[in-house]
Amino acid sequence: MLVVAGCAVHVDTKFVSSEKLETRANEMLLEQFGSAPDSVDCPDPLPGRVGAEVRCVLTDGDQRIGFTFSVTELGQGDDVTLSLVVDDEPLPGS
Repeated sequence: MLVVAGCAVHVDTKFVSSEKLETRANEMLLEQFGSAPDSVDCPDPLPGRVGAEVRCVLTDGDQRIGFTFSVTELGQGDDVTLSLVVDDEPLPGS
């Protein structure tokens, strides 16, 4: 399991949109590994409450790897702190 350090994100409502999650995943993975995946898909928004989670998939070359975004902390206003945990193994069929 690979854990990418937390980050703060400003949310406009009580959810972090799929688009913001995808952008933030690319930024966090680029920062951690020096390159971003080919694509990131987060089909669902993330509720803005501590402990909330959403599953996403990154594609890198011919591999598809799942990962989980979690809300670890609520900050001032509409800021939430996220953590990203990448699965140990690629998804079946990758």
